[in-house]
Amino acid sequence: MILQDKVKTFCYLGLLPFIFIPILSWVSPKFAFEYELVSIFFWWSISMAFFMTGTLWSFLLTLKQSIFSSVRIFLLIFIILIISQYGLGSHNLGSILLALLFVYEDIYVQEKKLINGIDWYEKIRFHLTFTIRICHLLMIGFIFTNQ
Repeated sequence: MILQDKVKTFCYLGLLPFIFIPILSWVSPKFAFEYELVSIFFWWSISMAFFMTGTLWSFLLTLKQSIFSSVRIFLLIFIILIISQYGLGSHNLGSILLALLFVYEDIYVQEKKLINGIDWYEKIRFHLTFTIRICHLLMIGFIFTNQ
C-alpha cells in the first residue's frame, strides 16, 4: 500500500465516529442520551483536534517555520477542555462544540497555507474539514433541539 492510500485510509477511519455519532443521535435520541453520545462526540472531537494540531506542529517543524500557530491552537483546545470540565458544564456542550468547530477551521486555514501543491492531500483535507463542519453542526443542532 502506497503512502497516499495509507493516509487516505487513516483519515477516513478517523472520520467515521464524526459521521456515525450524529446519525445515531438524530435517529434515536433516547439511545444518544442513554449512552452519552454527545459526550463521546466531544471527546472524540477534542482528541482529533489535539492530533491534528500535533500534525500541524510537526509539519511546521519540517518546513522550518514558526510553530506559533500550532501552539496557539493547542492553547485554545486546552482552554476549551478546561471550560468543558470545570467551567460551563455539560449544559453548554453546544457552545463548547461550536468553539471546537472554530478550532477545526483554524487548523484547516493554517494547514492550507502549508500544503499548496500537494493536490491529493488538499482534496482530502477539504473533504475531511467539510464533513467535520457538518457533523459538529448536526450535534449542536441535536443538543439545542433536545434540551
